[in-house]
Amino acid sequence: MNVNTYLPRQYGTPLPGWDLVTDVWKAERGLGVTTYKTVNSSIRAIAAAFRLALHKGPEGLTPIAEPQDLCLVLLGKSEKVGLHHCGIYWQGSVLHALAEGNLYQDLASIRDAYALIEFWDQAAA
Repeated sequence: MNVNTYLPRQYGTPLPGWDLVTDVWKAERGLGVTTYKTVNSSIRAIAAAFRLALHKGPEGLTPIAEPQDLCLVLLGKSEKVGLHHCGIYWQGSVLHALAEGNLYQDLASIRDAYALIEFWDQAAA
């Protein structure tokens, strides 16, 4: 994957991270990922959309202990806030989209900014 392909792209709101994940997985893995919309842009609505995507989606996503290239990374600032942001793991860093632009940050920097980090991928066949 060439990260520079995705850095200049703009993704929608309120789920720019999920839109980036959808874009990357389609292009790099040939996977269709269900698009989830929220009723508003609250963190609670975003967290609910993530739960739907992970537990009800047809993609068969499961948590994994260690990150693998192109896996989904779920992020949250605190237990109280919950998981509300996401990106793609690639070669020790995370590609993620914010309203103000896309970032490619090393995992250590991500760990400094987000207390909650989960890695998810498709279940092995």
